[in-house]
Amino acid sequence: MLLERPTLINKNDVLLIGAVLSVGIVSVYLYHPILGYFFTGTDTITLIETSRIFSFHDFTRLFTEPLMAGSQFVNIANFFRPFASFSYSIDYAIWHLNPFGFQLTNLLLNASVTCLVVLVMYCLSNGNLVFSWLSGLIFALHPILVDSVPATDRRHDIIAAFFLLLSLLFFLKSRVSGRNRKWLISSSLLCYVLALGGKEVAIILPMMILLQVYIFSNSKDWTGRFFSSVRQSFPYFLVTAACLIWRTFVLRGLGGYLRTAPLSWEDIQAYVSNIFQDYFLDLIYPADPLRVLDTSLGNFWVFPILVAFGFYLILFLWGPMSEKDHMHEQNTASLTSFLGSWLMLPLILFIATLTFAHRSMYIPAIPFSALLAYPLAESLKRLLNMLSKIRHQSSVELKVFFQYKSEVIVVVLGLSMFCFLLLYSPLIRPYDQWEASGRIGRLVLTKLASGTRQLNQDCRVNLYNLPNCLRSYEKKEPKAKDVTYLSDYSIKSWLNLCGFRKKLDVIIRSRSQPWDLSGDLSVAILKLGKQNLRAIIRIKPLAKRTSPIW
Repeated sequence: MLLERPTLINKNDVLLIGAVLSVGIVSVYLYHPILGYFFTGTDTITLIETSRIFSFHDFTRLFTEPLMAGSQFVNIANFFRPFASFSYSIDYAIWHLNPFGFQLTNLLLNASVTCLVVLVMYCLSNGNLVFSWLSGLIFALHPILVDSVPATDRRHDIIAAFFLLLSLLFFLKSRVSGRNRKWLISSSLLCYVLALGGKEVAIILPMMILLQVYIFSNSKDWTGRFFSSVRQSFPYFLVTAACLIWRTFVLRGLGGYLRTAPLSWEDIQAYVSNIFQDYFLDLIYPADPLRVLDTSLGNFWVFPILVAFGFYLILFLWGPMSEKDHMHEQNTASLTSFLGSWLMLPLILFIATLTFAHRSMYIPAIPFSALLAYPLAESLKRLLNMLSKIRHQSSVELKVFFQYKSEVIVVVLGLSMFCFLLLYSPLIRPYDQWEASGRIGRLVLTKLASGTRQLNQDCRVNLYNLPNCLRSYEKKEPKAKDVTYLSDYSIKSWLNLCGFRKKLDVIIRSRSQPWDLSGDLSVAILKLGKQNLRAIIRIKPLAKRTSPIW
């Protein structure tokens, strides 16, 4: 009798691979237009210039100097993100100044993060494939990602998210694997270091590990659970301390954005309130099609939006109690508690540091997507099970349907929120502000590169009417919230990259706010001797100009 050969991959593995690949493909499709964009973002070109590696000294400099050291950026902020800088080094070595390669890196990194969302949620939920797949899909579709993925200089958040999820995944695997536990923990710690080297927001991981161990523990003794969570998360806190010590040594302090004057107590209160509101609005209501936020009662609408999402979660948590499935109740409570804690950690960090921007919402979008996906997936499953049971019954009592009223409401609310995000995702809506920013950058930079070749030492480039926004996009809905344009130090970096080795000053004399780029865009270059160049950006119809800055 022939023995059956064991299959290497079972059905669940095939379904998981299919789920991971499908969300990755969706992510690539959503953002593939960025492959045709020029360099986008204010800091991209300066990041490329300061990250290039030609010697071992250049390599060590990434780990011993602040971000974009030697540029004017250090007068604005003081950061230490060596692994993010190293990614630009690799891109430059392969692609030189071809923007396609840099955008390709952003595209693939974002798709990889989306795939990791599925894998991490699969481990956290003990193999709930529908929930995991839906979490990755919602994350891929979420409109707030358009403030990060198309901007070449904002891959820091994507890198931090990639290695944070990879570190968490290795840790979760280590908890169920005895033989490879040391290797998995070591890999997790290494990925955590890489995440910190991508962006500072990854510092939330040790607390995530502590909370995960504590919340998912089956022990009734809370003190034992606490000490167990502290013991397992201690290596991550130790790594955090070592990285903070090195960061403090490099930056001569903790770093951050430089403020010219301390904030008053009233300013701090207002800033904290704005952070709280913008944080949840970016997640739940990232687009404002009804324009309710622009009205005089704009702040009033924040509360109903938060209440609606809270009601969605509370109603779902209340529903399973009627089934008397205590194990399912415990798993649901553990998962939602952990995801809720994960969602709050970045908010606490933003408030503590008083630093927030819409582009920083990349990582918070991960637990939010899972919190939206889990009630929807579980309620749909219970409703389908109910329909399957009553289909085989000869008579159905009306009270059966009332037993599932909470599931029906949860599904309606969940599908409504999902459809809202889908409707305003890049799959349906064009977010072409970044393309317009790249078009302006391409024309201005190429013209300046050709116009500065005849200038002598100690020369100066004066720019007039350089756009800093497009007014039509400001009034458009939906829109990317944090689109940026060229700065003086990024223009200087471009000229240096193009081979201009002389001492050069770039001064932006005035900015303009054209309506859009439907007219002709041109750059008029006038040379004033051999040491000065005047560049005037013209957009027809005539752009509305601001007063010159002398």
